[in-house]
Amino acid sequence: MQNIDAKVKTQLETLGFYLFPNFLALDKLKILKEILLRSNAEWSKEFYHSKNVNSAYLTSTKFTKDKKDRETLFQFIGSDALLEIGKIVFDGPMYFLNTQIFFNPEDPNKLPYWHRDIQYMGIPEREQSERIQKDFVWHFRIPLEKDPGIWLVPGSHKRWDTKEERNIRLELEGKKNHEEITNQILIPHNPGDLLVFSAHLIHKGNYDTNRFSFDILYTNFPEKKETADHWDHFPKNDECKYLENHSLFHLV
Repeated sequence: MQNIDAKVKTQLETLGFYLFPNFLALDKLKILKEILLRSNAEWSKEFYHSKNVNSAYLTSTKFTKDKKDRETLFQFIGSDALLEIGKIVFDGPMYFLNTQIFFNPEDPNKLPYWHRDIQYMGIPEREQSERIQKDFVWHFRIPLEKDPGIWLVPGSHKRWDTKEERNIRLELEGKKNHEEITNQILIPHNPGDLLVFSAHLIHKGNYDTNRFSFDILYTNFPEKKETADHWDHFPKNDECKYLENHSLFHLV
């Protein structure tokens, strides 16, 4: 097991992703999917747009309204199986940040687009390039339908863009953010698989077939209390008693 962990850790550090095939039981996924279909539908009532490719904050009381459903989600987010992987990913404490569902846009003109998650934080590019070296955000992606995959530029989580990457990602010098990038690879995944990848990677989705993938975001820094107060997506005190790994849901 230690040799496997060392291999996983090395690939995560150097390439920024690792696919764990057949990691989760399909009967557990069925329960998650039933809950998340309801949660995603509630989210869409408020935020629907034909160009949307993902929803977020699914554990919010606004979107997952049934208390037992929330408890099921939080127990899964804090489950030993995922936290054991977290121990390989993070050298120190890990924290829960958010959840997302990724699906295909209804607008056929919406194309997959290269990005780093950090570019949407509204901070200067120089600060972004510094931040990726110390603030770590990892997606734990659980496909609930067969997912046509995610395009990644391996290793890009450890460095800033090449000129080609930056021009395409930010649509400079006539480039478009859906164009091919040198060294891109596609990682398809199926129900039961777990794909762990860095949010700092240059990456884009793939809309070839229907997808409904559940992402849990973990970090090496706690979420801000004001964000949790706004979205109400963290467990409440009476829900915490069902959770073994309370420290995962720490706020500052």
